[in-house]
Amino acid sequence: MSKLNSERLNSFGSASIPKLVLQFSVPAIISMLVNALYNVVDRFFVGQGVGSLGIAGITLCFPICLFIMAMSMMVGVGGNTLFAIRLGQKKYIQASIILNNSFSLLILMALGAFTLGEIFMEPLLKLFGASEQTLPVASSYMRIILCGAAFQTIAPGMNHFIRSMGHPKTAMFREIAGAVTNIILDYLFIMKFHWGIEGAAWATIASQLVASALITQFFVKKSSPIKIRWRHMKLRAAYVRKIYILGLPPSVMQICNSLMNAILAWSLTTYGNMSVQAVGALSGGDMAISAFGITNSIVSIIILPLLGFVHGTQPIIGYNYGARLNARVKETLKFAFIYAGGFMFVTWGILMWKAETFVAPFAPNDPELIKLSAWAMRIFAAAFFMIPFGMVSGNFFQGTGKAFRAMFLNACRQVILLIPFLLILPHFFELKGVFMAQPIADTGAAIIGLAMLWHELKKLK
Repeated sequence: MSKLNSERLNSFGSASIPKLVLQFSVPAIISMLVNALYNVVDRFFVGQGVGSLGIAGITLCFPICLFIMAMSMMVGVGGNTLFAIRLGQKKYIQASIILNNSFSLLILMALGAFTLGEIFMEPLLKLFGASEQTLPVASSYMRIILCGAAFQTIAPGMNHFIRSMGHPKTAMFREIAGAVTNIILDYLFIMKFHWGIEGAAWATIASQLVASALITQFFVKKSSPIKIRWRHMKLRAAYVRKIYILGLPPSVMQICNSLMNAILAWSLTTYGNMSVQAVGALSGGDMAISAFGITNSIVSIIILPLLGFVHGTQPIIGYNYGARLNARVKETLKFAFIYAGGFMFVTWGILMWKAETFVAPFAPNDPELIKLSAWAMRIFAAAFFMIPFGMVSGNFFQGTGKAFRAMFLNACRQVILLIPFLLILPHFFELKGVFMAQPIADTGAAIIGLAMLWHELKKLK
Protein backbone atom coordinates (compact mmCIF):
# COMPACT_ATOMS: atom_id res chain seq x y z
CA MET A 1 0.00 0.00 0.00
CA SER A 2 2.90 2.36 0.61
CA LYS A 3 3.44 2.63 -3.15
CA LEU A 4 0.28 4.72 -3.35
CA ASN A 5 1.87 7.37 -1.12
CA SER A 6 4.00 8.48 -4.04
CA GLU A 7 4.80 11.56 -6.01
CA ARG A 8 2.42 10.39 -8.76
CA LEU A 9 -0.60 10.39 -6.46
CA ASN A 10 0.42 13.43 -4.40
CA SER A 11 0.68 15.44 -7.63
CA PHE A 12 -3.15 15.63 -7.53
CA GLY A 13 -2.77 18.22 -4.79
CA SER A 14 0.33 20.08 -6.00
CA ALA A 15 0.99 19.90 -9.76
CA SER A 16 -0.11 22.50 -12.32
CA ILE A 17 -3.85 22.11 -12.97
CA PRO A 18 -3.66 22.45 -16.80
CA LYS A 19 -0.83 19.93 -16.95
CA LEU A 20 -2.60 17.57 -14.56
CA VAL A 21 -5.96 17.78 -16.35
CA LEU A 22 -4.37 17.11 -19.73
CA GLN A 23 -2.27 14.29 -18.26
CA PHE A 24 -5.38 12.47 -17.04
CA SER A 25 -7.92 13.66 -19.61
CA VAL A 26 -6.04 12.85 -22.81
CA PRO A 27 -5.86 9.12 -22.00
CA ALA A 28 -9.50 9.23 -20.85
CA ILE A 29 -10.49 10.95 -24.11
CA ILE A 30 -8.73 8.29 -26.12
CA SER A 31 -10.34 5.58 -23.98
CA MET A 32 -13.84 6.98 -24.54
CA LEU A 33 -13.11 7.38 -28.25
CA VAL A 34 -12.09 3.75 -28.27
CA ASN A 35 -15.43 2.86 -26.64
CA ALA A 36 -17.24 4.86 -29.32
CA LEU A 37 -15.40 2.98 -32.03
CA TYR A 38 -16.99 -0.33 -31.03
CA ASN A 39 -20.43 0.76 -32.29
CA VAL A 40 -19.16 3.07 -35.00
CA VAL A 41 -16.86 0.49 -36.59
CA ASP A 42 -19.64 -2.12 -36.45
CA ARG A 43 -22.05 0.22 -38.22
CA PHE A 44 -19.44 1.30 -40.77
CA PHE A 45 -18.57 -2.25 -41.84
CA VAL A 46 -22.21 -3.36 -41.62
CA GLY A 47 -23.15 -0.43 -43.86
CA GLN A 48 -20.45 -1.50 -46.30
CA GLY A 49 -21.03 -5.26 -46.15
CA VAL A 50 -24.70 -5.70 -45.20
CA GLY A 51 -26.46 -2.42 -46.02
CA SER A 52 -29.18 -0.26 -44.54
CA LEU A 53 -31.08 -3.23 -43.13
CA GLY A 54 -28.06 -4.17 -41.01
CA ILE A 55 -27.63 -0.62 -39.69
CA ALA A 56 -31.31 -0.55 -38.70
CA GLY A 57 -30.91 -3.89 -36.89
CA ILE A 58 -27.91 -2.71 -34.84
CA THR A 59 -29.65 0.59 -34.02
CA LEU A 60 -32.67 -1.26 -32.65
CA CYS A 61 -30.33 -3.17 -30.29
CA PHE A 62 -28.71 0.02 -29.03
CA PRO A 63 -31.10 0.63 -26.06
CA ILE A 64 -30.26 -2.82 -24.66
CA CYS A 65 -26.51 -2.25 -25.15
CA LEU A 66 -26.82 1.11 -23.39
CA PHE A 67 -28.52 -0.54 -20.44
CA ILE A 68 -25.61 -2.97 -20.05
CA MET A 69 -23.22 -0.01 -20.28
CA ALA A 70 -25.24 1.76 -17.58
CA MET A 71 -24.78 -1.21 -15.23
CA SER A 72 -21.03 -1.03 -15.77
CA MET A 73 -20.98 2.73 -15.28
CA MET A 74 -23.01 2.54 -12.07
CA VAL A 75 -20.42 0.30 -10.43
CA GLY A 76 -17.32 1.65 -12.18
CA VAL A 77 -17.94 5.36 -11.63
CA GLY A 78 -19.59 4.92 -8.23
CA GLY A 79 -16.85 2.67 -6.91
CA ASN A 80 -14.12 4.84 -8.41
CA THR A 81 -15.56 8.04 -6.88
CA LEU A 82 -15.46 6.47 -3.42
CA PHE A 83 -12.07 4.91 -4.21
CA ALA A 84 -10.52 8.28 -5.20
CA ILE A 85 -11.84 9.98 -2.07
CA ARG A 86 -10.38 7.22 0.13
CA LEU A 87 -7.03 7.58 -1.64
CA GLY A 88 -7.09 11.31 -0.92
CA GLN A 89 -7.75 10.45 2.73
CA LYS A 90 -4.95 7.81 2.60
CA LYS A 91 -7.30 5.04 3.75
CA TYR A 92 -5.77 2.33 1.56
CA ILE A 93 -7.36 -0.78 3.12
CA GLN A 94 -10.82 0.69 2.54
CA ALA A 95 -9.80 1.59 -1.01
CA SER A 96 -8.82 -2.05 -1.66
CA ILE A 97 -12.16 -3.34 -0.36
CA ILE A 98 -14.04 -0.84 -2.54
CA LEU A 99 -12.12 -1.91 -5.66
CA ASN A 100 -12.69 -5.62 -5.06
CA ASN A 101 -16.37 -5.21 -4.17
CA SER A 102 -16.78 -3.26 -7.41
CA PHE A 103 -15.20 -6.11 -9.39
CA SER A 104 -17.62 -8.61 -7.84
CA LEU A 105 -20.60 -6.37 -8.59
CA LEU A 106 -19.59 -5.98 -12.25
CA ILE A 107 -19.65 -9.76 -12.72
CA LEU A 108 -22.99 -10.17 -10.93
CA MET A 109 -24.63 -7.40 -12.95
CA ALA A 110 -23.39 -8.91 -16.20
CA LEU A 111 -25.02 -12.23 -15.29
CA GLY A 112 -28.26 -10.42 -14.54
CA ALA A 113 -28.14 -8.55 -17.86
CA PHE A 114 -27.58 -11.81 -19.77
CA THR A 115 -30.50 -13.57 -18.08
CA LEU A 116 -32.99 -10.74 -18.48
CA GLY A 117 -31.82 -10.01 -22.01
CA GLU A 118 -32.38 -13.58 -23.18
CA ILE A 119 -35.89 -13.62 -21.68
CA PHE A 120 -37.14 -10.23 -22.92
CA MET A 121 -35.03 -9.56 -26.03
CA GLU A 122 -37.56 -10.14 -28.82
CA PRO A 123 -40.51 -8.47 -27.03
CA LEU A 124 -38.29 -5.44 -26.38
CA LEU A 125 -37.10 -5.24 -29.98
CA LYS A 126 -40.71 -5.33 -31.20
CA LEU A 127 -41.59 -2.62 -28.68
CA PHE A 128 -38.72 -0.50 -30.02
CA GLY A 129 -40.24 -0.68 -33.50
CA ALA A 130 -38.61 -3.70 -35.15
CA SER A 131 -40.38 -4.65 -38.37
CA GLU A 132 -40.67 -8.09 -39.98
CA GLN A 133 -37.53 -7.25 -41.97
CA THR A 134 -35.39 -5.92 -39.11
CA LEU A 135 -36.40 -8.23 -36.21
CA PRO A 136 -34.43 -11.33 -37.38
CA VAL A 137 -31.35 -9.20 -38.03
CA ALA A 138 -31.51 -7.43 -34.66
CA SER A 139 -32.17 -10.69 -32.77
CA SER A 140 -29.17 -12.44 -34.34
CA TYR A 141 -26.88 -9.57 -33.38
CA MET A 142 -28.19 -9.12 -29.83
CA ARG A 143 -28.15 -12.81 -28.90
CA ILE A 144 -24.40 -12.97 -29.52
CA ILE A 145 -23.73 -9.68 -27.74
CA LEU A 146 -25.50 -10.92 -24.61
CA CYS A 147 -23.15 -13.91 -24.44
CA GLY A 148 -20.30 -11.47 -23.74
CA ALA A 149 -22.10 -9.24 -21.24
CA ALA A 150 -19.38 -9.81 -18.60
CA PHE A 151 -16.71 -8.42 -20.92
CA GLN A 152 -18.86 -5.35 -21.56
CA THR A 153 -19.01 -4.56 -17.83
CA ILE A 154 -15.50 -5.48 -16.63
CA ALA A 155 -13.47 -3.58 -19.22
CA PRO A 156 -15.01 -0.09 -18.87
CA GLY A 157 -15.86 -0.55 -15.19
CA MET A 158 -12.40 -1.49 -13.91
CA ASN A 159 -10.53 0.93 -16.17
CA HIS A 160 -11.74 3.83 -13.98
CA PHE A 161 -9.71 2.43 -11.08
CA ILE A 162 -6.52 2.17 -13.13
CA ARG A 163 -6.73 5.90 -13.89
CA SER A 164 -7.37 6.84 -10.27
CA MET A 165 -4.29 4.86 -9.21
CA GLY A 166 -2.19 7.20 -11.33
CA HIS A 167 -1.89 5.10 -14.51
CA PRO A 168 -4.06 6.80 -17.17
CA LYS A 169 -1.81 5.69 -20.03
CA THR A 170 -2.03 2.07 -18.90
CA ALA A 171 -5.83 2.29 -18.98
CA MET A 172 -5.72 3.90 -22.39
CA PHE A 173 -3.46 1.28 -24.02
CA ARG A 174 -5.55 -1.61 -22.73
CA GLU A 175 -8.68 -0.17 -24.29
CA ILE A 176 -6.84 0.61 -27.52
CA ALA A 177 -5.85 -3.05 -27.76
CA GLY A 178 -9.52 -4.02 -27.64
CA ALA A 179 -10.51 -1.42 -30.24
CA VAL A 180 -7.78 -2.45 -32.67
CA THR A 181 -8.88 -6.07 -32.28
CA ASN A 182 -12.47 -5.02 -33.04
CA ILE A 183 -11.49 -3.19 -36.23
CA ILE A 184 -9.41 -6.10 -37.51
CA LEU A 185 -12.04 -8.72 -36.72
CA ASP A 186 -14.89 -6.61 -38.14
CA TYR A 187 -13.02 -6.40 -41.42
CA LEU A 188 -12.26 -10.12 -41.45
CA PHE A 189 -15.65 -11.41 -40.28
CA ILE A 190 -17.83 -9.06 -42.37
CA MET A 191 -15.83 -8.18 -45.47
CA LYS A 192 -13.74 -11.34 -45.92
CA PHE A 193 -15.68 -14.19 -44.29
CA HIS A 194 -19.10 -12.67 -45.13
CA TRP A 195 -20.63 -13.54 -41.76
CA GLY A 196 -22.94 -10.52 -42.01
CA ILE A 197 -24.49 -9.07 -38.86
CA GLU A 198 -23.32 -12.05 -36.78
CA GLY A 199 -19.73 -11.24 -37.76
CA ALA A 200 -20.07 -7.75 -36.28
CA ALA A 201 -21.36 -9.22 -33.00
CA TRP A 202 -18.59 -11.83 -32.73
CA ALA A 203 -15.95 -9.18 -33.45
CA THR A 204 -17.32 -6.99 -30.67
CA ILE A 205 -17.36 -9.82 -28.12
CA ALA A 206 -13.86 -11.03 -28.98
CA SER A 207 -12.38 -7.54 -28.75
CA GLN A 208 -14.01 -6.86 -25.38
CA LEU A 209 -12.65 -10.17 -24.11
CA VAL A 210 -9.14 -9.00 -25.03
CA ALA A 211 -9.63 -5.65 -23.23
CA SER A 212 -11.10 -7.32 -20.13
CA ALA A 213 -8.22 -9.80 -19.87
CA LEU A 214 -5.59 -7.05 -20.12
CA ILE A 215 -7.35 -4.81 -17.58
CA THR A 216 -7.79 -7.66 -15.09
CA GLN A 217 -4.11 -8.57 -15.52
CA PHE A 218 -3.15 -5.13 -14.20
CA PHE A 219 -4.78 -5.88 -10.85
CA VAL A 220 -3.21 -9.32 -10.33
CA LYS A 221 0.41 -8.59 -11.18
CA LYS A 222 2.90 -8.15 -8.33
CA SER A 223 3.72 -4.51 -9.11
CA SER A 224 0.11 -3.34 -8.70
CA PRO A 225 -0.21 -1.41 -5.39
CA ILE A 226 -3.88 -2.43 -4.95
CA LYS A 227 -4.76 -5.89 -6.25
CA ILE A 228 -7.79 -8.04 -6.83
CA ARG A 229 -7.87 -10.19 -3.68
CA TRP A 230 -10.32 -12.97 -2.88
CA ARG A 231 -10.63 -11.92 0.75
CA HIS A 232 -11.74 -8.42 -0.26
CA MET A 233 -14.18 -9.55 -2.99
CA LYS A 234 -16.83 -10.63 -0.49
CA LEU A 235 -19.57 -8.02 -0.76
CA ARG A 236 -19.98 -5.68 2.20
CA ALA A 237 -23.37 -4.01 2.45
CA ALA A 238 -22.06 -0.64 3.60
CA TYR A 239 -19.70 -0.31 0.63
CA VAL A 240 -22.17 -1.71 -1.88
CA ARG A 241 -24.76 0.84 -0.80
CA LYS A 242 -22.30 3.73 -1.16
CA ILE A 243 -21.09 2.47 -4.53
CA TYR A 244 -24.64 2.36 -5.87
CA ILE A 245 -25.54 5.75 -4.40
CA LEU A 246 -22.49 7.44 -5.95
CA GLY A 247 -22.79 5.50 -9.20
CA LEU A 248 -26.48 6.16 -9.68
CA PRO A 249 -26.18 9.69 -11.16
CA PRO A 250 -23.96 8.83 -14.18
CA SER A 251 -25.76 5.52 -14.70
CA VAL A 252 -29.10 7.33 -14.65
CA MET A 253 -27.85 9.19 -17.70
CA GLN A 254 -27.19 5.89 -19.48
CA ILE A 255 -30.37 4.18 -18.26
CA CYS A 256 -32.39 7.17 -19.37
CA ASN A 257 -30.40 7.24 -22.58
CA SER A 258 -31.49 3.63 -23.08
CA LEU A 259 -35.11 4.60 -22.38
CA MET A 260 -34.79 7.62 -24.63
CA ASN A 261 -33.41 5.49 -27.47
CA ALA A 262 -36.28 3.05 -27.05
CA ILE A 263 -38.84 5.88 -27.27
CA LEU A 264 -36.84 7.39 -30.11
CA ALA A 265 -36.85 4.13 -32.07
CA TRP A 266 -40.61 3.87 -31.66
CA SER A 267 -41.06 7.51 -32.71
CA LEU A 268 -38.77 7.06 -35.72
CA THR A 269 -40.79 4.06 -36.84
CA THR A 270 -44.13 5.82 -36.36
CA TYR A 271 -43.30 9.21 -37.87
CA GLY A 272 -40.81 7.82 -40.38
CA ASN A 273 -43.59 5.77 -41.94
CA MET A 274 -45.58 9.02 -42.23
CA SER A 275 -42.80 11.26 -43.58
CA VAL A 276 -40.26 9.11 -45.46
CA GLN A 277 -40.85 7.25 -48.69
CA ALA A 278 -40.11 3.51 -48.56
CA VAL A 279 -37.06 2.32 -50.52
CA GLY A 280 -37.00 -1.31 -51.68
CA ALA A 281 -37.60 -3.71 -48.79
CA LEU A 282 -37.16 -0.96 -46.20
CA SER A 283 -40.18 0.96 -44.93
CA GLY A 284 -40.05 4.67 -44.20
CA GLY A 285 -39.66 3.82 -40.51
CA ASP A 286 -36.71 1.51 -41.22
CA MET A 287 -35.08 4.29 -43.26
CA ALA A 288 -35.55 6.76 -40.40
CA ILE A 289 -34.02 4.29 -37.90
CA SER A 290 -31.05 3.73 -40.23
CA ALA A 291 -30.56 7.51 -40.53
CA PHE A 292 -30.59 7.87 -36.76
CA GLY A 293 -28.13 4.98 -36.43
CA ILE A 294 -25.69 6.79 -38.70
CA THR A 295 -26.27 10.13 -36.96
CA ASN A 296 -25.81 8.59 -33.52
CA SER A 297 -22.56 6.92 -34.59
CA ILE A 298 -21.06 10.25 -35.59
CA VAL A 299 -22.39 12.04 -32.52
CA SER A 300 -20.92 9.36 -30.22
CA ILE A 301 -17.47 9.89 -31.75
CA ILE A 302 -17.74 13.50 -30.56
CA ILE A 303 -19.66 13.22 -27.27
CA LEU A 304 -17.78 10.27 -25.77
CA PRO A 305 -14.34 11.90 -26.05
CA LEU A 306 -15.85 15.01 -24.45
CA LEU A 307 -17.16 12.79 -21.66
CA GLY A 308 -13.67 11.31 -21.37
CA PHE A 309 -12.18 14.77 -20.92
CA VAL A 310 -14.72 15.60 -18.23
CA HIS A 311 -14.24 12.24 -16.48
CA GLY A 312 -10.47 12.82 -16.58
CA THR A 313 -10.98 15.79 -14.26
CA GLN A 314 -13.04 13.76 -11.78
CA PRO A 315 -10.19 12.17 -9.75
CA ILE A 316 -8.50 15.60 -9.56
CA ILE A 317 -11.69 17.22 -8.26
CA GLY A 318 -12.34 14.31 -5.90
CA TYR A 319 -8.82 14.26 -4.45
CA ASN A 320 -8.59 18.02 -3.94
CA TYR A 321 -12.10 18.20 -2.52
CA GLY A 322 -11.23 15.40 -0.08
CA ALA A 323 -8.00 17.25 0.82
CA ARG A 324 -9.94 20.56 1.19
CA LEU A 325 -7.91 22.30 -1.53
CA ASN A 326 -10.92 24.22 -2.86
CA ALA A 327 -8.96 26.74 -4.93
CA ARG A 328 -7.62 23.85 -7.01
CA VAL A 329 -11.15 22.48 -7.42
CA LYS A 330 -12.28 25.82 -8.89
CA GLU A 331 -9.24 26.05 -11.15
CA THR A 332 -9.94 22.57 -12.50
CA LEU A 333 -13.53 23.56 -13.28
CA LYS A 334 -12.43 26.71 -15.11
CA PHE A 335 -9.98 24.78 -17.25
CA ALA A 336 -12.63 22.16 -18.08
CA PHE A 337 -15.18 24.78 -19.16
CA ILE A 338 -12.74 26.57 -21.47
CA TYR A 339 -11.43 23.50 -23.26
CA ALA A 340 -14.68 21.51 -23.44
CA GLY A 341 -16.67 24.54 -24.61
CA GLY A 342 -14.14 25.46 -27.29
CA PHE A 343 -13.97 21.91 -28.61
CA MET A 344 -17.73 21.57 -28.95
CA PHE A 345 -18.17 24.97 -30.60
CA VAL A 346 -15.65 24.10 -33.31
CA THR A 347 -17.19 20.65 -33.77
CA TRP A 348 -20.67 22.15 -34.08
CA GLY A 349 -19.51 24.45 -36.89
CA ILE A 350 -17.89 21.64 -38.85
CA LEU A 351 -20.95 19.38 -38.59
CA MET A 352 -23.33 22.10 -39.73
CA TRP A 353 -21.08 22.76 -42.73
CA LYS A 354 -20.15 19.24 -43.87
CA ALA A 355 -22.81 16.85 -42.59
CA GLU A 356 -23.03 14.95 -45.90
CA THR A 357 -19.30 14.23 -45.84
CA PHE A 358 -19.54 12.55 -42.45
CA VAL A 359 -22.59 10.37 -43.15
CA ALA A 360 -21.65 9.20 -46.67
CA PRO A 361 -19.21 6.40 -45.64
CA PHE A 362 -22.01 4.64 -43.73
CA ALA A 363 -24.36 4.49 -46.73
CA PRO A 364 -22.37 3.85 -49.91
CA ASN A 365 -24.48 3.95 -53.07
CA ASP A 366 -27.57 5.04 -51.12
CA PRO A 367 -28.14 8.75 -51.88
CA GLU A 368 -31.58 8.81 -50.25
CA LEU A 369 -30.20 7.59 -46.92
CA ILE A 370 -27.27 10.03 -47.13
CA LYS A 371 -29.66 12.93 -47.71
CA LEU A 372 -31.96 11.88 -44.85
CA SER A 373 -29.03 11.29 -42.45
CA ALA A 374 -27.41 14.68 -43.17
CA TRP A 375 -30.74 16.45 -42.61
CA ALA A 376 -31.18 14.62 -39.29
CA MET A 377 -27.60 15.40 -38.24
CA ARG A 378 -27.99 19.16 -38.61
CA ILE A 379 -31.10 19.16 -36.45
CA PHE A 380 -29.84 16.70 -33.83
CA ALA A 381 -26.53 18.56 -33.30
CA ALA A 382 -27.95 22.10 -33.36
CA ALA A 383 -27.08 22.80 -29.69
CA PHE A 384 -23.78 20.92 -29.43
CA PHE A 385 -21.98 23.94 -28.01
CA MET A 386 -24.30 23.92 -24.95
CA ILE A 387 -23.55 20.34 -23.87
CA PRO A 388 -20.24 20.99 -21.99
CA PHE A 389 -21.87 23.40 -19.54
CA GLY A 390 -24.29 20.81 -18.21
CA MET A 391 -21.75 17.99 -18.40
CA VAL A 392 -18.97 19.77 -16.47
CA SER A 393 -21.44 20.96 -13.84
CA GLY A 394 -22.77 17.44 -13.29
CA ASN A 395 -19.24 16.04 -13.10
CA PHE A 396 -18.39 18.48 -10.29
CA PHE A 397 -21.24 17.18 -8.14
CA GLN A 398 -20.30 13.60 -9.00
CA GLY A 399 -16.62 14.11 -8.12
CA THR A 400 -17.41 15.75 -4.80
CA GLY A 401 -19.78 12.97 -3.71
CA LYS A 402 -23.04 14.96 -4.11
CA ALA A 403 -24.74 12.07 -5.82
CA PHE A 404 -28.34 13.23 -5.94
CA ARG A 405 -27.51 16.64 -7.38
CA ALA A 406 -25.43 14.99 -10.09
CA MET A 407 -28.29 12.56 -10.73
CA PHE A 408 -30.76 15.43 -11.08
CA LEU A 409 -28.59 17.17 -13.68
CA ASN A 410 -28.17 13.96 -15.66
CA ALA A 411 -31.91 13.37 -15.45
CA CYS A 412 -32.62 16.88 -16.74
CA ARG A 413 -30.99 16.16 -20.07
CA GLN A 414 -32.31 12.64 -20.60
CA VAL A 415 -35.61 12.47 -18.72
CA ILE A 416 -37.06 15.64 -17.24
CA LEU A 417 -36.57 17.66 -20.43
CA LEU A 418 -35.81 15.28 -23.28
CA ILE A 419 -38.53 12.65 -23.02
CA PRO A 420 -41.42 15.15 -22.76
CA PHE A 421 -40.08 17.03 -25.81
CA LEU A 422 -39.63 13.73 -27.61
CA LEU A 423 -43.28 12.87 -26.99
CA ILE A 424 -44.74 16.33 -27.69
CA LEU A 425 -42.79 17.87 -30.58
CA PRO A 426 -43.49 15.14 -33.18
CA HIS A 427 -47.21 15.90 -32.89
CA PHE A 428 -46.46 19.33 -34.37
CA PHE A 429 -43.38 18.73 -36.55
CA GLU A 430 -43.62 14.96 -37.26
CA LEU A 431 -40.19 13.39 -37.97
CA LYS A 432 -38.38 16.75 -37.63
CA GLY A 433 -39.81 17.07 -34.12
CA VAL A 434 -38.21 13.74 -33.16
CA PHE A 435 -34.75 15.15 -33.90
CA MET A 436 -35.51 18.61 -32.44
CA ALA A 437 -36.05 17.25 -28.92
CA GLN A 438 -32.35 16.64 -28.15
CA PRO A 439 -30.93 20.14 -28.84
CA ILE A 440 -33.74 21.78 -26.86
CA ALA A 441 -33.09 19.46 -23.90
CA ASP A 442 -29.32 20.10 -24.13
CA THR A 443 -29.88 23.84 -23.85
CA GLY A 444 -32.21 23.57 -20.87
CA ALA A 445 -29.89 21.17 -19.00
CA ALA A 446 -26.93 23.51 -19.51
CA ILE A 447 -28.79 26.48 -18.03
CA ILE A 448 -29.94 24.49 -14.99
CA GLY A 449 -26.46 23.00 -14.46
CA LEU A 450 -24.72 26.38 -14.51
CA ALA A 451 -27.22 27.81 -12.02
CA MET A 452 -26.68 24.92 -9.60
CA LEU A 453 -22.90 25.07 -9.94
CA TRP A 454 -22.78 28.83 -9.33
CA HIS A 455 -24.82 28.40 -6.16
CA GLU A 456 -22.54 25.61 -4.90
CA LEU A 457 -19.30 27.44 -5.64
CA LYS A 458 -20.42 30.37 -3.53
CA LYS A 459 -20.35 28.04 -0.52
CA LEU A 460 -16.80 26.76 -1.15
CA LYS A 461 -14.28 28.63 0.99
